[in-house]
Amino acid sequence: MKGRAMGAETTKPFANCEDVLACPVCGEPLSLSGTSLRCVRNHCFDLGRQGYVNLLAHHKAAGPYDRDSFLSRRAVFSSGLYDALAAELCDIMVSLDIEGVVVDAGCGEGFFSSRLAERFVPPIRLFSCDISKDAVRLAAGADREGSVAWLVADLTAIPLRDHCASCVLNIFSPANYGEFQRALKPGGFLIKVVPTPNHFREIRERVSDKAPERGDYSNERVIRHLSDICGIRERRVVTSTIRMTQEQLVAAVEMSPIMFGIDGSTLDWTSVDTLTMEAEILVGTFDQAARL
Repeated sequence: MKGRAMGAETTKPFANCEDVLACPVCGEPLSLSGTSLRCVRNHCFDLGRQGYVNLLAHHKAAGPYDRDSFLSRRAVFSSGLYDALAAELCDIMVSLDIEGVVVDAGCGEGFFSSRLAERFVPPIRLFSCDISKDAVRLAAGADREGSVAWLVADLTAIPLRDHCASCVLNIFSPANYGEFQRALKPGGFLIKVVPTPNHFREIRERVSDKAPERGDYSNERVIRHLSDICGIRERRVVTSTIRMTQEQLVAAVEMSPIMFGIDGSTLDWTSVDTLTMEAEILVGTFDQAARL
């Protein structure tokens, strides 16, 4: 996808960002200067034509996902499988009366950020980050209105100022709770989404012979760890099962970490025509826990 011409939609999400973004090199506030972000020590980060900025201080591997895997994710998201989850997240944000700055930490190709932007931007300001440049470029390229500040960034050192955000979302992504706590304002909310053992059960059933441990998944360790450091005030489970075309199913197989190291073409998928998405939403606040 070609990026839009550099213009107002490209720079708009980064206007007045000095109260949110911090230089990944020195930690000073970043502000918009033309089509770049710059700090007082003159560290400069150019905006990409698609409408994102790379704030990785050093090159880091983006993990097991490449552009093709994010395109597969986009194909699955377009099927409607995750629409119920996106709607529930929006409802939760309304119930929490979220205002100000919201961070989508580990945004991938931007499906959930885009849904939130449609519903809430403005008045909220949405900053969405992922370590994968491929993912962020896809997300920014699809954001024709320039509703989101898209960042290539490392969750182990998120380029955000202390206590700048009202809410951090962490959806099907690795977490760094110390960084989330640092970025959140007092009373701010963490909304984390994890798969349940029922998530993609149709795929798990097919791979159970080759990788039994993937057919018997549990998220309890993740939830216990979060409970130890963050006061969980609400838990909701969202389930959606829809009919999938073979093309959509193949895309789901290609995007799923269940399939890492397994050749999906060696398995028979012809009898699979539905897919289940099931996720648990955890809403917490660090105000109920000791500082990390």
